[in-house]
Amino acid sequence: MDQITFDRFDLGIDLRKGASVSDANRLREMKNAYVTTGMATQKRPGLVKVADLEPGTKGLFAAFGKLHTFYGSGTITHANTLFQANRVQFSGGAQAVIDVPYADVFNAFIYCAVQYASGAVEHHYLDGSAATHIADGNCPDTKAVIKIASKIFAAGAGTGDVVRYCKTGNPRDWTAANDAGFLPTGLNSRGDRSTNALGIYQGKLVALSKDGAQVWTVDPDPTNMKLDTIVENVGTSFPRTVSNVSGDLYFLSDYGFRSITTLQYTNNLADVDVGSPIDALVRPETKVAGVNPKSFYFYGTGQYVCAIGNRLFIYSISRTAKIAAWSQYFLSKSVDAFAELGQELYIRSGDSVYKLDEAASTDDGTQYEALIELPYMNFKSPGMLKHVTGIDVVVDGRCFVSMGFDVRNPDAFTPEVKVKGNTRPSGMIPLECNGTEFALRFRNYDNKPFRLDGVTVYYDVLGPV
Repeated sequence: MDQITFDRFDLGIDLRKGASVSDANRLREMKNAYVTTGMATQKRPGLVKVADLEPGTKGLFAAFGKLHTFYGSGTITHANTLFQANRVQFSGGAQAVIDVPYADVFNAFIYCAVQYASGAVEHHYLDGSAATHIADGNCPDTKAVIKIASKIFAAGAGTGDVVRYCKTGNPRDWTAANDAGFLPTGLNSRGDRSTNALGIYQGKLVALSKDGAQVWTVDPDPTNMKLDTIVENVGTSFPRTVSNVSGDLYFLSDYGFRSITTLQYTNNLADVDVGSPIDALVRPETKVAGVNPKSFYFYGTGQYVCAIGNRLFIYSISRTAKIAAWSQYFLSKSVDAFAELGQELYIRSGDSVYKLDEAASTDDGTQYEALIELPYMNFKSPGMLKHVTGIDVVVDGRCFVSMGFDVRNPDAFTPEVKVKGNTRPSGMIPLECNGTEFALRFRNYDNKPFRLDGVTVYYDVLGPV
């Protein structure tokens, strides 16, 4: 009897090849699970409710030891002292806040871009002034904003063919001569002229249009600002997906997740299709009308997280463990905002706030399914008919295991077998089927932790088909 063991799942979901020609460590599915630094696959943390907030606020931003929310009229005070509500009244009169595309701390006060019920966007600076709105007419009041070089930069209003910046150290002044001004990004564009998003890469400002990116050297002194590099044919329409990840700049383009990085040998900037393994999953999502994806780099786990509704695309990265793996989470709640505070990742859904808790294995009491599916493998003997007699599984927790035996038929799987813990000491688990190539599927659906460390398949080679 022959045997083969699979215990490395370090590449996560990869759909670039067909199911019968992918490598064993490139999964066809990893749902509600992620790759650990030990190259096992583990069930994702569950959601634990932190608070039901008083209605009327939006957004979630971590600063000064609290989670901040924003509202447009009246007075709102959160009973839970972990949260602080901030009033940001629309300059034309009281309006309800519907979104907070940007927030950051500038000179020990919060600077934010706020969208109101009318669709208008305004910038606000919460420095204790009676009027929080930035009244300077040169402030573009757009969603794409970034803090760098002691200034606030924002995509220009209207055609968006410039990126404006405020006076050094004073985000209320966007007009000061020889200090505030703009970068002529549209003049240097070789494609779409509108700047949709802003990011930071190696201390430089990156202005992204739909089909290109410009890297600018920026400085408190405007005379030292200059165009550094143009990266063509890569960009984004989604300003809230831009994040710094392990020294690179990640974002969601119209075609999938991409990054801007420095080529090792030439020292030139280039785009890298880091998301190509899951392009087939992501592209349909980017074409949905009104889609508003939001990304976040969670330092606590080293994961780039992009939420589209209740679906999260997770990129787990570890340079030391050489892991770069995509997976996907399906939460029981939609994601309106992220915030990281005290090494905890908080998620806002409506007026409820949850945290992803590694000690929890349900979403606020609701069970969810963790599913891991390997590609079809010929056990290093292509074209040979084989008889699988059984398996041994090393897991933490419980799961159901089944085996696919015909890649042409997605329903051709054996009945599920329930396993628990390490089955090796207790003898082989019977699981019989015939075929030339086989796919393993693991499914966990309970309120307990689960981790898959490895599986061994026992089989006999019967000969050519």
